Amino acid sequence: MPRWAATIERNIPLFLIPHIVMRGVRKHGEDLERVIVRKTGSHFYNVSIRTRPIKRELRDVRNDGGSREPARSGD
Repeated sequence: MPRWAATIERNIPLFLIPHIVMRGVRKHGEDLERVIVRKTGSHFYNVSIRTRPIKRELRDVRNDGGSREPARSGD
C-alpha cells in the first residue's frame, strides 16, 4: 500500500499549534497516522501531519447525518 506524503507547515508560532493539529484531525479523521511538532527556533515550530489510507472494508459505515449506524442483528 503506497504511503502518502506528509503535510508540513513551517514556522508556525507556538499559540497556533493546537489549531493546526485540530484542523488536521478534523480533516483526516480516521486516516490520521501521526503528528510531529519540531521546534525550529524562538517560539516557532514545524508541524508534520502524516496520513494513511484505510481499506474500504475496514472503514465505519456512516449515514448522511454523520453518525454511526447501529449494527444489525440477523434481520
